[in-house]
This record gives sequence, C-alpha cells and structure tokens, in this order.
Amino acid sequence: MAEPNEFTIADVAKAAGVSVSTVSRILNGKQDVAEPTRERVQQIIEEIGYVPHAQARRLRGGRTRNIAVLFPTNYPGNLPYNPLALDFIIGGAAAAGEQSYFFNLITTSVNQTGLLNLYRSAQVDGVVLMQIHTQDWRVDLLRQHGYPFVMIGHCADNTGLSFIDLDFEAAIMAAFDYLVQQGHQRIGFLSLPEIVRKEGYGPAVRAWAGYEAALRQHALDALYAHVGFGEQDIFDGTLELIERYPDLTAIVTAHGCQPFSIVRALDQCGRDVPGECSIIGMVEDRIAELSSPPLTSVDFPSYRMGYQAVDMLIRTLEGNLTEPEQLLIAPRLVVRQSTGPAK
Repeated sequence: MAEPNEFTIADVAKAAGVSVSTVSRILNGKQDVAEPTRERVQQIIEEIGYVPHAQARRLRGGRTRNIAVLFPTNYPGNLPYNPLALDFIIGGAAAAGEQSYFFNLITTSVNQTGLLNLYRSAQVDGVVLMQIHTQDWRVDLLRQHGYPFVMIGHCADNTGLSFIDLDFEAAIMAAFDYLVQQGHQRIGFLSLPEIVRKEGYGPAVRAWAGYEAALRQHALDALYAHVGFGEQDIFDGTLELIERYPDLTAIVTAHGCQPFSIVRALDQCGRDVPGECSIIGMVEDRIAELSSPPLTSVDFPSYRMGYQAVDMLIRTLEGNLTEPEQLLIAPRLVVRQSTGPAK
C-alpha cells in the first residue's frame, strides 16, 4: 500500500466512487458539489492522509514558510477601509517578513472544507484568525485537527490556545472610571451593534460587560445606544443619544475608528467639546491625535497586536513556543483635549 501523502488524486476518486474532476473541485473549495459527495470525499482524504502530489513532496522536504491571516471583509457592518484592520495586517506582514515567511491575507469567508484544505494542500503552515467569537467554529475545527493557529481575540474556552487581545472590559471600565473622577455622572455609551453581541462577537460581548460593570461600580444610569460600524451610523447614533438624554455630559464609544463622527454630531447640536460634552474613544494614538480636538482615548495597539500574533505563530511553527501563550493587553488611557471636568 502507498505511504501517507503518496496517494494520488485518482486513488481518492476511485475510493470515493467519483471522478477526478470532482475531487479537484472539492480540494479547491468549489461549492458545486453535492454535500453527501463532498463529505464522502473528505472522509477518504482524512483516512488516507492525502495531499496533492507536488505539494506532498514540499511537505516531506520541510515547511512551506507560508502563513495566512484570515480576515473576512464581508463581516456584517464591516467597512471597506478600517484603519485598525489595516494596522493589524501591516504589523503581521512586518513580523513575517523579518523572519522570511510568506504572508497571505485571505479576505473571503471560508467554509470548513476550505479552511482544512489550506493546510492539507500545503498552502499554509499556519493561520492567524481574526474576528473571534466566544464560540467560534473555526477555532473548534482547527483545534480538533491539531493544526497550528493563533488568534487575535479570544474565545470563552481558551484552553491550550494562543492569542493576543485587548482587554475590552477593562478598557471600557477605565474610560468610565476617569470620567467619574472628573465629576461626570450622566455618561452616554455608544455600543457596538446588539446583533453582533448576541452572535457572540468577542469585542462586542466584552465591551458590553465592561459597560455593565461600570454602571454597577459607579451607580450610574444606563444611557446607551446600539450603533452600527459606519461613519453615518455613528453620527446618527450620537444624535439619537443626545436626543434621548439631553443632560448627558460625556460619551464613551466602543467603536474603534470613527471618533470624528461623534465630534461632528455634537457640533451640529451646538455642544462644545469638551466644555459641554467630553468624549473618550478606543483608537490608536495616531488616529486620536488627528481628531479636533485631539481625542482622549484608550490606545488600541493594532499594529503591535498583528505583529505579535504572527511572531507567536512563527515561534509555534518552529518549535520555539511549546506552551500556549495568552496575552491580554491592559488598557492604556491617554488624556487629551476631548475631556474635561463636568459642568
């Protein structure tokens, strides 16, 4: 019998009772194959350990030195251009380049077969997963098959997993703590969309938990609006918040890249920043400093997170990281001109 990885695509087709072209379409993630056929072929592939012949030779000779970041751009509400997302990618690419790894960005959604085939067809040695949910099928699938990966974000159960993430809960609490110290009691919160929180999207879940903890700790009234990711969504959400709670003196936002929309909405309402309304956002320093006035912010170190995630993955692949590494970044509040004492 042939050794593992020495089977041919014809062997797979024969064992599954299908044509070679059908197996090829499945390996390439095509969706025009009946699900029972796909499952049967995938079972045969798993049982014999088949990978395409040319790439099997590469595997026997060593790693491909290819890694990928999975960052689907069609996530509900996600913007075509997001400065934080771009910095994740640039940081990851920098870390890969420094260690002579090829860096791939996958922006389309993948199904289970497509994700597994990234490894089985020797397209990548490992992946960095983004947009992590508390219960994430991609994490469960890769953990089940023992394939190497690292997360930017983390799940509810992170046993044996490596990740880097910002402590969103502590970040929101830090923002509220500072505003309360400045005498604010009527503080509005622009939350991420309720639907993504209910779907278990990690940042939305943890930011909301931080908000609820801040309300309990400081005995504050709940003054909030669930707001979409777009610039217009945040502008409209700010107007809605002010209309509902005209006596609020400060706003905290969990959105990562649109502080300008809040300032613009307050300006339209004739609210001076920070004289009549203070603002705290969660953005990188360079973005916060571009706001007018410069934004008091919880720093969101997306470049560093992308860099460290890829570095963590490469150390795993090279056997230099033998135990899971879990980095939860503590919030760093930077006070600028968008906050002041309550009046």
